[in-house]
Amino acid sequence: MLDIGAMELFVVAVLALVVVGPKELPKLLRTVGGFMRKMREMAAEFRSGVEDLAAEVEREIDPFADLRKEEGLRPGMSPQEITEHILANKEREALENIGDPVESETKPGEVEPKTEQKAPKMQPESPKKQSEPAKPETMPAASPENGETGP
Repeated sequence: MLDIGAMELFVVAVLALVVVGPKELPKLLRTVGGFMRKMREMAAEFRSGVEDLAAEVEREIDPFADLRKEEGLRPGMSPQEITEHILANKEREALENIGDPVESETKPGEVEPKTEQKAPKMQPESPKKQSEPAKPETMPAASPENGETGP
């Protein structure tokens, strides 16, 4: 990075010892070490920010890059070829999943949570008016008009 060799580093160490003195040298080295640590942190933060920005720009330029990689699409394919390729992949996945049991999200040894079954909705009965008393059902009385005779 700075291309400082062992000889240059030794000369700087001797000068620091002479100028600062042996009593203050540990304090100076701690200060310089903290400064270097902060500089490295700032450089790493800057680098990650630039990488995030570059990734965002790449996503904006080509929003379907992930889909293309996932589906195995090649540049220059016609829309018809893309459609056929994707449908073939989906059919292949469906055939692979036919024999596979459905995986649950429970870990080994855990009890699978019970799902509540909902009762079918029934329409509420219309409320009866309280002012009308309930009429008992009775058999119609025999009437001579109908040709029936009484008991």
